[in-house]
Amino acid sequence: MNSIVWKPQAVRQLRKIADQAKREAIYDAVQKLAAWPICDGDIQRLQGREDYRLRVRDYRIVFEIDQHGNPVVITIAQVRKRSERTY
Repeated sequence: MNSIVWKPQAVRQLRKIADQAKREAIYDAVQKLAAWPICDGDIQRLQGREDYRLRVRDYRIVFEIDQHGNPVVITIAQVRKRSERTY
């Protein structure tokens, strides 16, 4: 299994989500990233950047992947509600 690391900013953003069901859905989707590269979900590489995004309902999780080590380290950078200013 790969390891998942949460940046403090992403943890704060997740905690600010008032709806517990949405928080749990986001957390569960992020835990599935540990099976990288065999992940299900709406994952896309961000254009012109080195990171990826995972879409969960109306939220976007921006994450980076360090594939140089074993295990692979997935760093969750942001958890933001989708808007024109999300990326």
